[in-house]
Amino acid sequence: MLGDKMYPYFEEYLHSLAEARRIEIEDVRAIRCVLDEEVATDRSIIETLIDLDRSVEGCPEWRDFLSETIADFVVWVEGPLGEVTAETSAWLIAALRGPSGVPAPSAASVVHAVITQAEETHSSLSLFALSTPCASSWTRPSTAAWERSADFVM
Repeated sequence: MLGDKMYPYFEEYLHSLAEARRIEIEDVRAIRCVLDEEVATDRSIIETLIDLDRSVEGCPEWRDFLSETIADFVVWVEGPLGEVTAETSAWLIAALRGPSGVPAPSAASVVHAVITQAEETHSSLSLFALSTPCASSWTRPSTAAWERSADFVM
């Protein structure tokens, strides 16, 4: 599908990624291409991408892409340029929390990107950032490894 006009099939494509439960670098490139060339990003698309984040395991580029895309929209498209209003903050927090109230896996990364890009943000976004656990790509060592390191420190 890369290179073809994909927008008419965009929702179907995203649904197929959710079913596969995996996003590869080629998928990130395809989504970026559609958003850059074929469709204007809006709240609905951002919410769809956040829902996708909840249902898939992404390649390392996915979290970077998602954070950058959402930050660009929230800071430079939605509301006054460079400013994240209380209303926009409330919408973004609700979208990142979703219906279950559990933040999307990339929520901390997204909020960090928004706060970094924005000239001014509403305090609710900072509070959400402070209360959101960071997702990590680090795997936790086995218990035995932890015990050995504790013995070493003692």
